[in-house]
Amino acid sequence: MNTFASLHDFFFPRSCAGCEGRLALREVPLCPQCMLNLPWEHQHNWVYNRRMSIASQHPCLERMGALLHYKRGNIASRVVRTMKFHRRLDLATWMGRLAVEQLRETGLFDGVECIVPIPLTRAREHYRGFNQALLMGEAMATELGIGVCNALQRIRETESQTHFRAAQRMENAKDIFRLTEVAQQLRGQSVMIVDDVMTTGRTMLSAIEELEKVPDIRLSTFAWAWVP
Repeated sequence: MNTFASLHDFFFPRSCAGCEGRLALREVPLCPQCMLNLPWEHQHNWVYNRRMSIASQHPCLERMGALLHYKRGNIASRVVRTMKFHRRLDLATWMGRLAVEQLRETGLFDGVECIVPIPLTRAREHYRGFNQALLMGEAMATELGIGVCNALQRIRETESQTHFRAAQRMENAKDIFRLTEVAQQLRGQSVMIVDDVMTTGRTMLSAIEELEKVPDIRLSTFAWAWVP
């Protein structure tokens, strides 16, 4: 098997998702240098942090977690772009596993009973061929031994938030989700909403507002990378 793997790697060399350098045989999917330079989120107080400030009016929200800092051009952003635009589905799975591996002992996942991934519109998912939040959430759920529930449907796409003022960003991200038929199964459960990147937080907040319609639900959120 080692010989086969070596031959396969020789004829089909793999590249690092962070720097595009060639990976050694057992390096997946980042080289050691890129792993070392990942922009980790070191603030592990999930109840009191800057992310929670956007959702202070939502008492059912208990925690907001993140693994990395996202900035244009940094390693986290390169991994996400490689995943999305080069159809690297394996990266989404790796991202989910890495999140649980790194944050399991911080208390972020304590008591979580189900994961709800942020959905794409049907048109966007058909165009891309996959939903990265779903793949990442499934990997996290497997590691945690819990379920995944597609409790949200995305009913419209949002424009890029970068050129909007704060009030316009809020309006742009309003009413973009609705509950699916299976959402009521989450009644009384502790649920974690999962996405790959959180920028302004408005998309995540819209998901929180919709899931709050489920009676007695308790919510937490996780973004693999966020913009501080």
